[in-house]
Order: sequence, then structure tokens, then C-alpha cells
Amino acid sequence: MRFIIILLVAIACAAPSEKFSSHGDEISAENAISTDEFLGMVGEEKKSFKVQGTIEEVCQMKGCWMTLKNESGENIRITFKDYGFFVPKDVNGREVVIEGEASKEILDEDVARHYAEDGGKEYDESMRKTISFVAKGVLIKES
Repeated sequence: MRFIIILLVAIACAAPSEKFSSHGDEISAENAISTDEFLGMVGEEKKSFKVQGTIEEVCQMKGCWMTLKNESGENIRITFKDYGFFVPKDVNGREVVIEGEASKEILDEDVARHYAEDGGKEYDESMRKTISFVAKGVLIKES
């Protein structure tokens, strides 16, 4: 029995553990839903979510927003609670877990233009339709 316990402890210690950099409030990766599940649940009323996905783009000015990739191509824009923290600007393509409140909304044209400029893109009217996610905490998987 003692041998089995030692073996289990050795296996647990040897198993690779995922490492994340943490930004904002402390959160865990447990019970996060996929972006596809999230898109099926988000509506016009703000609601709390914990979502796991892949970073598509980060604001290259300050790291003050990011977007997530998803199969449907919908714009999922993440900003950070009270502008209280930022993320590194070089994390495109990394796995991420975010926790906070989200809802579907139409952005003011000036805000949408600002986001397009920060992302080095040409403004397009379709950029106004978005899913806004205000994250209180972010975990970015280390590469």
C-alpha cells in the first residue's frame, strides 16, 4: 500500500502542470466554458462567465483590450475591469481563461473606430456589433 501511495505521488509530481500568468483578480481555470458554449449563452443582459479560448489580437498601444478567436467569426472583445490592469502585447495565439461579465452590444462609432485604430485595422461598420466582456481576471497560458 505504501508503495502505491509513493508511486501516485511521484506520478502527480512528474505530470506536466499548466502554467499561467495571472492578470487582475486571482481566478482559476476550473469550470471554464469554450467560446462556442459562451456564444450560445451570451445575450443582451450582462451575465457572469468564465471562458477558455485563444487570443486572436491584443491592443498594441497598451495591452488594454484583446479579442478571442471563435468558429463563427463573431467579435468577442475583452476589456479589463476599471481599466485596472493590462495584458502583455505579445500573447496572440495563446490559450487564455477570462472571468467577468459579458453581453452583446452595439459600440458607439467613435469607440469602434478607436479599437480599429489600436488594432491597426481599417474601420468597418460591422465592427460596431460586438460581444463585450469586462474581465476581472485573466490567466494566459505560458508558452
